[in-house]
Amino acid sequence: MEGLVLSPLLDSAFDAIVLTDDGGVTVVMNSAAERLLGVARTQAVGRNIAALLATDVSLPELTGRRVELEIACKDGIRFPAELSVSAVETGRGNLLAIWIRDLRERRKAEDALRVSEAQLRQALKMEAVGRLAGGVAHDFNNVLTAIFGYVDLLLDALDPTDRRRADAEEIKRAAGRAAELTRQLLAFSRKQLLQPRRVNLNEIVANIEGLITKLVGSDIDVRIEPSAPRADVIADPGQIEQVLMNLAANARDAMPAGGRLTIRTATETVGAGAASSQAGLTPGTFVRLTVSDTGKGIPASVRPHLFEPFFTTKEQGKGTGLGLATVYGIVKQSGGWIYLDETPDPGASFSVFLPCAEPTSSL
Repeated sequence: MEGLVLSPLLDSAFDAIVLTDDGGVTVVMNSAAERLLGVARTQAVGRNIAALLATDVSLPELTGRRVELEIACKDGIRFPAELSVSAVETGRGNLLAIWIRDLRERRKAEDALRVSEAQLRQALKMEAVGRLAGGVAHDFNNVLTAIFGYVDLLLDALDPTDRRRADAEEIKRAAGRAAELTRQLLAFSRKQLLQPRRVNLNEIVANIEGLITKLVGSDIDVRIEPSAPRADVIADPGQIEQVLMNLAANARDAMPAGGRLTIRTATETVGAGAASSQAGLTPGTFVRLTVSDTGKGIPASVRPHLFEPFFTTKEQGKGTGLGLATVYGIVKQSGGWIYLDETPDPGASFSVFLPCAEPTSSL
């Protein structure tokens, strides 16, 4: 086989091509194979192709087939590749033509497509659930209005010493709890009435620090890191406080033995590339509010359902499953986005992106 060379067409091919004898010994390879495998063709000739690819598959046995497997280049990095093996008759005898296609870019594209499809399905599901929750909350509010009206009439008609008055007051308290649930559902469905104005996120965090410290207890170290130089957003300050309190309560529940709760702000410019990796996020300048804990973290099986109403991992009677759903609705209605950072170790971290308010005129 000495002196065998590839045609200029095959030598310029994008895919790696290696010709071997019927025993798998390399006869010649094209330029793409040199680049892919990280070895000069002069050094590859005479070596078994299985050794070059660092695979124990007997390539001559794959003649006429197309397979996917992992191979390695010269530096030992393993990667997925597609191999096509076919017999070729030449004037110098029968050879095996092995076409090697690097699948790394394809796999990246496939992974990105799967992520995008999953994000789209999640967004559509949340939108559908939000419409359902909003409709239920609206109709339930109408029922509660009647309950409140009739129980007030009943209380007015009962003497303060009447033993039945305690039962009527309990009915009113139960209706109040139900009304709170409907308010949370309306928050999730983004149908609550907000009073947005220009507010400074650093100031909101500072004002509520004392309440958060009391909420989480003395076993949890609360750290506030306001590092956003431009922290003005357009939002309802009371609702942003609700977001902070709900996230802090979740963090507290994740750290029953104590830990650290960190609340930080930062100004972040999101480009088109970064925005495309997060469903719903658009390019722009944001104030990023991050609430992180050092708790037990969130299992992968739970993450897709985090913001769904009535989904909870807590024991019965210890949670309605509306805390994060309320946070989701408030953030979305404020023109922002909320995401779970799936990489912290240990603990969990939620990031809220709120658009930066336009700078005020100095005139």
